[in-house]
Amino acid sequence: MTPPDWILWMSAHFSPEQYLFWTRWQCLAWTLADLLIVYSVIRLSNQARSVAGRRPHRFSYALLALTAVLVPCIVISPSGGLLFLVELAITMPHFLLLSYLLTANLRVYAIFLAALIDKGETS
Repeated sequence: MTPPDWILWMSAHFSPEQYLFWTRWQCLAWTLADLLIVYSVIRLSNQARSVAGRRPHRFSYALLALTAVLVPCIVISPSGGLLFLVELAITMPHFLLLSYLLTANLRVYAIFLAALIDKGETS
């Protein structure tokens, strides 16, 4: 069976309702994983900031909580178009937040890494 035939066979046996159902579950799983990853990066950044003697990020947690409030909308979205917009409203701030954390803490990460290496050499 060639790939185009396989795709045609799948489309003939997969209703739009089934597609939307499974897409919701996939979006939910990826979004929950995304929330966990972003939370971990914020925590790591704040740990690095404490080693460098800087104040922790607070706005990052607020933005993460704001996007987490939208997660139930994934489950109840009535159409694929709305599901896409909800997913976009959740993930775009995450990507922007990760970019911000990387650029704002570049020197902090270097200090943190140097402290970890120094601690490892003295152990």
